[in-house]
Amino acid sequence: MKQFALIGLGVFGRRVLEELLTHEVEVLILDQDEEVVQEFEDRVSAAYVANGIRQDTIERIVPETVDAAIIDLGKNIEASILVSNYLSKMGVRKIIAKAETEQHGEILSIAGATDVIYPNREAALRLVLPLVSASMLNYFPIGKNLVIAELELPEEFAGKSLVEADLRKNYSVNVIAVRSRGHDDYDFVSPVYQIEAGDVFLAAGTEENIANMPGSAGAGGAGRRGPSLLGRFFSRDREE
Repeated sequence: MKQFALIGLGVFGRRVLEELLTHEVEVLILDQDEEVVQEFEDRVSAAYVANGIRQDTIERIVPETVDAAIIDLGKNIEASILVSNYLSKMGVRKIIAKAETEQHGEILSIAGATDVIYPNREAALRLVLPLVSASMLNYFPIGKNLVIAELELPEEFAGKSLVEADLRKNYSVNVIAVRSRGHDDYDFVSPVYQIEAGDVFLAAGTEENIANMPGSAGAGGAGRRGPSLLGRFFSRDREE
């Protein structure tokens, strides 16, 4: 069974914890707020209250064999950097740290964090890109400049096959799957699939190429359609 350590339970840390608790995994939590720890102590494998994050505390509590350690110490930038370094020295393989600023993120990486998360920046991008794009309904970043997005193409594409539309050549976007009009689930799609009005495509590309796709989504486009895989994910994020 996989094992995870959460050091600090800010908004991001609590959200990660709640998601982890829906899976069959072992979770260890550590936070300086006793009330927060007590809220979750009956649902996790181990729970600790620590007022000061010290190297000996981290070494004593966090097993070096954890599959990942997630750090969210709020605005305590110095502590998050130190903890990242402590975990790196211990040999923890995956260290995920929440950053407050670009500079904070750079220092976290130098200190040993293998993954740096910018929740505020990513939330802003998720909001803005679908607003400015003509075709994008929702999107999910999967790399530094690579996203998976839900796209609705304009009516001029209706009746064409994906081969004829050639989105890869014309727009540098790769189609992965399609959700046909009136359906809630995606299906893998073949190159000979004929595009129909109302189809929603799951596609991969750079932020710029996805944002510049022609489309019919427009302002408020997402609200006209039923729930989708990415739509459900993003609606939870916006509720925060």
